[in-house]
Amino acid sequence: MTIIVVGVVQGIGLGFLFVPLSAVTLSKLPLERRTEAAGLYSLSRNIGSSIGISVVNSLLTTNTQVNHADIAHVTAVNRMFESPMIAKFWNPLTAAGRAALDAMIMQQAQIIAYIDDYKLLIATVSRC
Repeated sequence: MTIIVVGVVQGIGLGFLFVPLSAVTLSKLPLERRTEAAGLYSLSRNIGSSIGISVVNSLLTTNTQVNHADIAHVTAVNRMFESPMIAKFWNPLTAAGRAALDAMIMQQAQIIAYIDDYKLLIATVSRC
């Protein structure tokens, strides 16, 4: 629910930002050029956001796979599996236990990938 509220607030904020900026920018053009300029402005904004989303998505996917490979070195002789509570849910000797263990490792790999990408974003923005 929180992510939906944050997305709505971001959308409203972007609407309040882009609409006045495009109105001010395009109002200085001659009347016969405004429609083409508005189309190119919207097209460039949409292409830029699509490229940005694609880059971030590919980074998240790649980082998740790399982190999963780094974390997934689990063996059945690990002392942690001697505990009955852990062996009940994450037994690497059963198919259900391996699936549950893999799901937990994937979740941790995704969290690490998000953190790494946010660090990259912060480093990129702070240099500007």
